[in-house]
Amino acid sequence: MPGTWPGPRSTSPLMRRATSLAPRSSSTAASLSGSDRDHMPSPVCPGLAAVFDQIKESGAELPDPADVGVKEARAARARYYEFLNQPDGVLPVDDVQDVTIDGPHGPFLLRIYFPTDERPAPVTVFIHGGGWWTGDVAAYDQICRRLAVESGCAVASVDYRLWPEHRFPVPVDETMAVAEWVLGQGADHGLDRSRIAFCGDSAGATLALYAGVQLKDTGTVRALALVYGVYLLDVDTPSWREIGDGAYGLTVAQMRWIWDGYLEGHNADPTDPRIAPAHGDLAGLPYTWVMVGDLDPLIDDSRALVDNLATAGVPHQLKIEEGMTHFIWMWQRLYQRSRASIAEAGAILKRELRRD
Repeated sequence: MPGTWPGPRSTSPLMRRATSLAPRSSSTAASLSGSDRDHMPSPVCPGLAAVFDQIKESGAELPDPADVGVKEARAARARYYEFLNQPDGVLPVDDVQDVTIDGPHGPFLLRIYFPTDERPAPVTVFIHGGGWWTGDVAAYDQICRRLAVESGCAVASVDYRLWPEHRFPVPVDETMAVAEWVLGQGADHGLDRSRIAFCGDSAGATLALYAGVQLKDTGTVRALALVYGVYLLDVDTPSWREIGDGAYGLTVAQMRWIWDGYLEGHNADPTDPRIAPAHGDLAGLPYTWVMVGDLDPLIDDSRALVDNLATAGVPHQLKIEEGMTHFIWMWQRLYQRSRASIAEAGAILKRELRRD
């Protein structure tokens, strides 16, 4: 989320510290090898600073939704997504199918990208980010196309309902409806239901991890790719305290606003894995790739998750992108490092989904 959103601070009881985080680590190896509490974030990558300049010059900057309200903030987001999805960034794929899923809260869209004519194709279920209040399949079209091309596998993009119209647990329910649809009807639409992965960015990574945990015993889930996700109901981690002031985009106030809106009307349990999936039963998960920028206030969510993955014996990798902020993938049309990160995820998904 580029730009500064100096939203009002919240006194929500949801945000009381719920967990004690494990030591932070700067490791990018397959598992954490030690703590590094003195690690300081690197400067913003010059290439990323240039991307922010382009966004500013385009007029696609983002206001603080807590200040202007969801309606105006969504309109600004629409301009932002349009700028990031200009036609010059479109990658061709073999086919795009729109499927209507009959979910527990009514019908919704699933868009499936097939990079080649292979049928049935291994499939990655992709769940977009945006704080559960913004984003849709159109906003993530180019990301999903690139992920499909790089992985050589189908990508099924979930157009789940958003708050304030539809609050928790609706996005969770609709993610699970897609998972069940892939298992039950995916073969009728050219998908190999025995080779499934889940991928999501930001709020979507929360949903992707939860879905992976729920389906792990089916023997069909081969990998998870979790991108700068939200895995704890906690904005009092060291990283939030150190870099959650808006200097790198996200602020503590924004995250509180998101949690308060998403969870309104619910007595949220900070250990509920639908909300904070780092607390879920992770044992038995397949290979899990966790990526985050070192200038993202959510980095300690990823570190805590990776510690829990290691404790549970889950094969995994933590990839920390130096000099990068939140929403790295969104800028793939403008920035080579963003494209390289999607390519890395694609290569991992290809390897795991094709593994015998």
